[in-house]
Amino acid sequence: MSNFLYSVKYFFILDNKGNRIIAKYYSNDFENVNKQKAFEKRIFEKTAKAYSNVIIYVVGDRDQNELALLHVINSFTETLHSLSENGINKKTILDNINLTLLTLDEIIDEGIVLESDPTVIADRVGIRVEGEQDDLDQSISQVITSANNFLKYLNK
Repeated sequence: MSNFLYSVKYFFILDNKGNRIIAKYYSNDFENVNKQKAFEKRIFEKTAKAYSNVIIYVVGDRDQNELALLHVINSFTETLHSLSENGINKKTILDNINLTLLTLDEIIDEGIVLESDPTVIADRVGIRVEGEQDDLDQSISQVITSANNFLKYLNK
């Protein structure tokens, strides 16, 4: 990979027992899923810090900037916090697996870090602030209101 691009080789989330919740491998360093899981197990055994009941890992090349990798984790967790009212834990991740994977895909594409602003990422994932309507919602509301007014007019 080019030195001027921040890249990620592997991104995975394990529960507090070392079991895989989600994993994305952006390189072909492992022949199969069993070798990936063996790698995850070795990493898990060397770490003890859990975020709630999950541990989030981002692995890059040796020459990759550690602060950039930390920024990927921070962007991911801040985005998930903004999308979920329950915080980040195994249940929330599994209940919102689509949002979790979309968030990851908005941050990293084919191993290249593309976006790191949690507000932009949450917007791209498609979550709206409660009470905010988009054009389609407004159009549907207008059609329903017009139909109700027409039916009231006919019933007079």
